[in-house]
Amino acid sequence: MHQYGLKVTNARIKVLRILMQSQVALSHGDILTRIHGNELDKVTLYRTLSSFVNAGLAHKVATEDRTWLHALHLPEERNEGVEDHAHFVCDTCECIYCLPLVTEDMAAIPIKESGFQIKSHEYRLRGTCPSCH
Repeated sequence: MHQYGLKVTNARIKVLRILMQSQVALSHGDILTRIHGNELDKVTLYRTLSSFVNAGLAHKVATEDRTWLHALHLPEERNEGVEDHAHFVCDTCECIYCLPLVTEDMAAIPIKESGFQIKSHEYRLRGTCPSCH
């Protein structure tokens, strides 16, 4: 956490462990459920997740019903400063997975030539995850 400019606290350690153990993006409720007892209140969790996102340790993605889910950046993103990845949404279980993205595939799209000015982007894939397949 120090490398992200974050102070190490018990709450941050607990939330970080939960995010590290998850293969999918998690909602506030998912995280609270995985923390046993009253070890963390909703406000502390919200602030912890916000600090992770602001520091670049984690990111958030919206579901179809506009619920925010949180996940750590992929290891290759953390190590190389790369921010491109895809979100895979399983049509069966509705889990959202973060997948590496090959950006060379996107380089062929003539964005600048068409007059568009991109400020942000998201790659969302849909299908069936290995658990539901």
